Amino acid sequence: MEVNLDKLVKLLKEGNTREKKYAAQKLGELKYENALDYLIEALMDRELTVRKSAFKALESMEQPSVIQYMKKYRERLTLFFINELKNSYWPVRSFAARILGKIGEKKAVKPLIELLNDREGYVRYFSIEALGKLGELSALPYLIRCLIDNCGNIRTYVVDSIIYLLENFPDEPTPQELMILEDSLGKIKEYDNPSIEESSAHIKKLIREKKSKKSRDFVIIHDKYPDDKQFEIIEVNI
Repeated sequence: MEVNLDKLVKLLKEGNTREKKYAAQKLGELKYENALDYLIEALMDRELTVRKSAFKALESMEQPSVIQYMKKYRERLTLFFINELKNSYWPVRSFAARILGKIGEKKAVKPLIELLNDREGYVRYFSIEALGKLGELSALPYLIRCLIDNCGNIRTYVVDSIIYLLENFPDEPTPQELMILEDSLGKIKEYDNPSIEESSAHIKKLIREKKSKKSRDFVIIHDKYPDDKQFEIIEVNI
């Protein structure tokens, strides 16, 4: 039976919750790229089930096209989902964190860091995953603190996220990033957990490798400052 694509788009835009979910599912199955704008709009539907259906549909489509379309909505989606991180309903918060990781906008880093202490494990998990994907080194010390999360699965996710962040981070850290790496190395020793000993060793190795890229150009001076900065970095000529 021939599917009326225009009718599906109309249902996605104007239908009830059940109809919107159905339309999103079918459009995803058919990989109808003319509906990309409407599926991205549906990510911000008032009903979480519609958002999830739209997200699943987008994931099933050709990713280069989806990514290109997402760029048009990047700012709007980012602001919308940062606001949703404050929602009282935890599934909304976890979905928002997941989407922010997909969008890749670094202004989401600080709000996501705040969710690392969320009472719900799924919210913490998707926040951890998003922070790893965003690739912002300033999140590293906060992720390391999660190595002592009381949930074993979360600790495993943290390790994966940290490793992903470090392996995909440029090999030429700035002086400020070098300071973060030094601070993080100290923290991972402080928060070491026997259950992830092997993974912790791998993380330490990655941090040391990133640090060594600049070790010939910078000297770290240990000190304690009122604003909690632990290190000063000065450039030297070798």
